[in-house]
Amino acid sequence: DMNPSITVYEYDKTGLYTGETTAEPSPREEGVWLIPANATPLEPPVTGEHECAVFRNGRWSVRYDFRGTTYWLPDGSEHTITETGMIVPENALTEPPSPSLESVRKKRLAELDAAFGTALKTAHCTSSAGFEINADERAAINIAGLIVSMETAGRETVSFRTYDNAFHTITLDQLKSIQTDVFTHTQALYERKWALEKAILDAPSHHALDAIDIRMA
Repeated sequence: DMNPSITVYEYDKTGLYTGETTAEPSPREEGVWLIPANATPLEPPVTGEHECAVFRNGRWSVRYDFRGTTYWLPDGSEHTITETGMIVPENALTEPPSPSLESVRKKRLAELDAAFGTALKTAHCTSSAGFEINADERAAINIAGLIVSMETAGRETVSFRTYDNAFHTITLDQLKSIQTDVFTHTQALYERKWALEKAILDAPSHHALDAIDIRMA
């Protein structure tokens, strides 16, 4: 066989070496091989770790290849290298940096705001009348409205719905006591929030910040 096939080296559309294949001899021309598109008979250079061979402008060159490497910058941003030729910056970290005390403080304040918002919306407490009552903002408005309507109409009792959706007949004085209970409960929530805010702002370390229990109940 005068014209055996030859080994050629394939590359993708970016020029990146992908492997070898064979080119068959041309049946029409002596000494000519049918080289596939994106292939060259030029042998690629030997590459080491984090290197790749790239074919451009008729020749091979060696490029950095850190694709798939994930690193973090001191500002906490995460990056993954997806292209050849890119290198890991000198100031890169192999794991996320510890968040700054201020950023943790900010996060804990946001958690407190969320917990406080939920506690206000779902507030309930045991009233002086002996049953559980809603103590959220809407309940406070409804109770205030009931008191006004009872005083205006001169009514002595009213049907009042409790937290568990049961109905109780209560007097105006009981209703006013319940109104005080709601205010007291709301005030206690605010005072707890203010105390926790102060604890978060005064916390001297990550450990101290993590240890603060921000449950409102």
